Amino acid sequence: MGRKQPQSAILPGSGQSTSRLASELGFGGGKSKSIYGKEGHTGITMVKFANTQVGIKESERLADYFEKDNHGRKGWARAQASQSGDDDKNPTLVKTDEKTGEKKRVLYGYLATASDLDKIDFDMRKRAVIKSRRELDLSD
Repeated sequence: MGRKQPQSAILPGSGQSTSRLASELGFGGGKSKSIYGKEGHTGITMVKFANTQVGIKESERLADYFEKDNHGRKGWARAQASQSGDDDKNPTLVKTDEKTGEKKRVLYGYLATASDLDKIDFDMRKRAVIKSRRELDLSD
C-alpha cells in the first residue's frame, strides 16, 4: 500500500495569511506552503489537503470558492495578462477599500494539475505523485 499524497490547491498572488484565510473560510485540514524561487517569494502559496475523499472534496470546494468570483485559473490568467508596471494600481490584483483607503491583495485559487508542477520547488516536485480522478476513486 502506497503512502497517501496530498491534494493541492494553488493560490497565486497570495500572502502569508493563506492558512488563516482558508481556516476562516471554513476549509479545514489544509496546510499551506509558500513557494520560493531564486528571487524570493514567487507570490504563490500551495494548500495541501489529505489524499482522502474528504481532502479531495475540500480542495475542490476551495477552488470552487474562488471560481464563483472569477478568481480561479482563468481569472488568474486574465490578471496576469493585464499586469502592467505597477501592481498596486491594477484592480485585478489589488482592491482599495472605499472607506478606509486600505489596499488588499486580490486572491486567486485553483486546483493544481500536472501542468502546475513547474510552479513548485524541486523538493515538492520530487515528492509529487500525480493520479487521475479515476485512480483516486479506485484507491479508496
